[in-house]
Amino acid sequence: MAAPEILMIEDRKDDRDLFEAAVLASGLNATVTHASDATAAVVRLNRLGGYAGKPLPALVVLDLGLPGLKGKTLLQVIRTAYNPREVPLVVLTGSHRPDDELACSSWGISAFMIKPQDFAELVRWVKSLERYLPSSDESGDERRRVAGVVNEAGGKPLDSQRL
Repeated sequence: MAAPEILMIEDRKDDRDLFEAAVLASGLNATVTHASDATAAVVRLNRLGGYAGKPLPALVVLDLGLPGLKGKTLLQVIRTAYNPREVPLVVLTGSHRPDDELACSSWGISAFMIKPQDFAELVRWVKSLERYLPSSDESGDERRRVAGVVNEAGGKPLDSQRL
C-alpha cells in the first residue's frame, strides 16, 4: 500500500521544505504534497485534472497566511464540503493572533500549532499527526468507511465560487 498523502497548503517554499524535512525526521510513513494557494488546494481536493480518480489526502495541513484567499476562508470552504473524518485538517501557522485558534476550532480542525522556531519541536508535533493517518493495514477510504462518514456521492465538490 502506498504511503498516505499529507497535503500541505503553504505558499512559502522554505516552510514547505522544513515541514517535509520534519516528516522525514519523525519517521512518519507519509508522502507530502503541496498546494501553494487556495486555487491549487481546491483543484487537489476536488480531484480535478491530474488528480481525477485519486483518493482524498489522508490529512491536510493548512497555513492561515496564504496570498489571495486567506487560510481561514479556505478552511470554511473545505469544511463546508468535507467533515473532519473525511478530511482531517490541522493548522500550522505563523499567526500569533489569539483569536485564530478559537476561530479555526469552530470550523472543526483537528489540531492547531504556531510554527515553532525549534526544529525538534516541529518534528514532535509532526509525529503527533500520525493519529490522523490510516494505519498501514487500511486505506484512508477504508478508515472513513469504517467511521461511517463516507459520502455515498463521493463527497461534495468544494465551492470554487467562494474563492
